[in-house]
Formats: sequence, C-alpha cells, structure tokens
Amino acid sequence: TDGHIAYYFPSVPMLMSGDALFNMGCGRVFTGNHAQMQASLAKLKALPDETVVFCAHEYTTANAKFALEVEPNNEALKDRVECVNALRARKEATVPTLLGHEKATNPFIRWDSPEIQRVSGASSPLDVFTFVRLWKNTGKKPAAASV
Repeated sequence: TDGHIAYYFPSVPMLMSGDALFNMGCGRVFTGNHAQMQASLAKLKALPDETVVFCAHEYTTANAKFALEVEPNNEALKDRVECVNALRARKEATVPTLLGHEKATNPFIRWDSPEIQRVSGASSPLDVFTFVRLWKNTGKKPAAASV
C-alpha cells in the first residue's frame, strides 16, 4: 500500500515489515502496482538471512498452505510447515521469523526458484511475482505466462 513503510534496524538485525512481507506471504497490491511491490520486496530480500522479521499479522497457516500449492517439492517449505503446524497446535505464535526462512520458503520472494518459474512460465522476477500474487488473490492458478 502506498505510504506504508518498513523499519530495518541493522545493529540488531531486525525488520518490522508491516504489511509488506509476511511469514510465507506478502501484502496485497491495493494501491501502486506489482512492479512497485516486487521492487520493495527485493529490497527486503537483500537484507541478511539472520534478520529477525516481525510482520503485522499472523497469517502463517494460510500462507503455508498456499506456499505448498505453489512449490510442493520444496523440502525446506515442507519442514517449515511442520514446524508452523506444531506451533499453532500449541497456540503459539509463528512471528517473528528469520529472513533466511523466508528466502527458502516464501513463494512471493522466490522468483528465482526453478519450480516456481516453471509453473508460472516466466523467468523475470516481476513476472514470476505477479503470477504468484494473482494466484493468491483469486485462488485460481493463472494460465502460465499470462501475466
């Protein structure tokens, strides 16, 4: 959303990502466009793996289910989903997380994943991101390379 900001504290390192980056998800594109959102996420993705990420909402269970639809062969994702399910079964929070976990399991920033590129029929980061975002928005996988 235009006007929203994220805070990064390099000395910690900690990111307060607001509505931009969620555990295995990202914010919707209500204002602005997909290119702006992908560029913002690329800036966040460039931060160190050990960055502790605090997002604004606990959407992890739903995001994990979607992530498995997008990238079902991702072993790191399967392991993470097991951990998330165990945490939620104990009514524990999944926030915060580490950016390294997001880089390995979040389909919205994994535009370089061969599996996601293959399913999207695209290779550019923007086109892959847009494909995944449209899929999540509608609940229906778009036709490959139709973005």
